[in-house]
Amino acid sequence: MSGPGERGVQAVLFDFAGTLFDDTGVFTASRLVAKAGNRGVRLDEQVAATLIRRTLAYVDAPERSAAKEGCDLSPDAHRRIWTGLIADAGPFEPPLVEALYDCLTDNDAWLPYPDALPVLEALSAAGVPTGVLSNIGWDIRPVFERTGVLDQLDAVVLSCEVGLAKPDPAVFDVACERLGLPAGRVLFVGDDPVKDGAAARAGLPVYLLPSERDVRVPRGLTGVLRLAGVESGRAVAA
Repeated sequence: MSGPGERGVQAVLFDFAGTLFDDTGVFTASRLVAKAGNRGVRLDEQVAATLIRRTLAYVDAPERSAAKEGCDLSPDAHRRIWTGLIADAGPFEPPLVEALYDCLTDNDAWLPYPDALPVLEALSAAGVPTGVLSNIGWDIRPVFERTGVLDQLDAVVLSCEVGLAKPDPAVFDVACERLGLPAGRVLFVGDDPVKDGAAARAGLPVYLLPSERDVRVPRGLTGVLRLAGVESGRAVAA
């Protein structure tokens, strides 16, 4: 096995949602029932499931893309924009809006893909500097702490903390600076051809994952180990 300094890729930078942790199962009927109960709203799971479908159909519609601009640049902007969209999806009363927003930002709701943690552990064991760069509106470090890999990350760059978001090339520059390496030596791994693919404009090599995903199915992250010169067979099943 070659050492990190003996290969072109010397560090790996990962996107968060849809790359390492699943973004399709955050809203569940049982979770919304619990969050609504905490806000004084009683729901059964059938009603909760209907409300979730209604909300996602509205906020994920292509015509709502412009309304989300800037939502990840600060925690305040994220809450304001997302609660506004959720409220309009109903329209819903404020306690239910807050319950739906609580589901979105619940760090315990974010689950890793089967190959995510083993790949992070393999990179760390091989001495490859590793980081996360995410367009996000709240602190996701507790997700990595809960799953036992926070200490294996050399950099965590969150758009809401630095006031920059992908696809702005400047945010990739910030992440590379924190890893202490030039862009050409840092592999970026993501799933969005536009936002994550913009890493190439900042000089980073890019590894894009398929858009189709399932939290029960490996994400295809073992390919990252090969690109980083790490022998995957010793650390994670191919």
